[in-house]
Amino acid sequence: MIYSKDTKRISDIHTDKFTHFLRYKNDSLMISSKTLNKDNPKLNCRLEGLNKFSPKRIILDRNLETKKNSYIFKTANKKNTIIFYHNTKTKVKLMFKKKGITLIKAKLNKDNFDIKSILKKLYVLGCRNLLVEGGNDLSKHIVKKRLFNEFYLYKCAKSLSKSVNYKEFSFLNELKKNYKNKLKINKKLGKDVITLYK
Repeated sequence: MIYSKDTKRISDIHTDKFTHFLRYKNDSLMISSKTLNKDNPKLNCRLEGLNKFSPKRIILDRNLETKKNSYIFKTANKKNTIIFYHNTKTKVKLMFKKKGITLIKAKLNKDNFDIKSILKKLYVLGCRNLLVEGGNDLSKHIVKKRLFNEFYLYKCAKSLSKSVNYKEFSFLNELKKNYKNKLKINKKLGKDVITLYK
């Protein structure tokens, strides 16, 4: 599972620091609006001395439903935030553009964004190293379409409850089966295990 209601933090502090290191190493970071609206993340690098290397925020938001009280919307400007959308009302677009957010209309394949097309557009815009911190649906799509170079799987020692609203990690078997080239990353701290699939 990757989510269980009322469990705010799953990974330990050392794994979190590794995530911030990955943010420092990449110039762009992608999530969906579903993750944004659920978690209200900051998506920045919070390692001491490296804050200025926080990646550009890339949001996939089909109908521009990003919450206006979210950290991402409040801190957005034309340099740090790109939102890919498919369709929305003109007045909503104007509201986002007033914030200085770069809006790019993108096509859908069935019900999903055409991620390959989006990656090409990001390349043209100068994005060279993209970190995806997606939820189950976005990550599953990227794994199925073989659109990643490296996949970091975090396995945490904490047990999550199924007695409340929860979310399954639905493609673990597919990841293990199709990507045999893997490496255990030893942080020497904490109980979490990180496996790198290539």
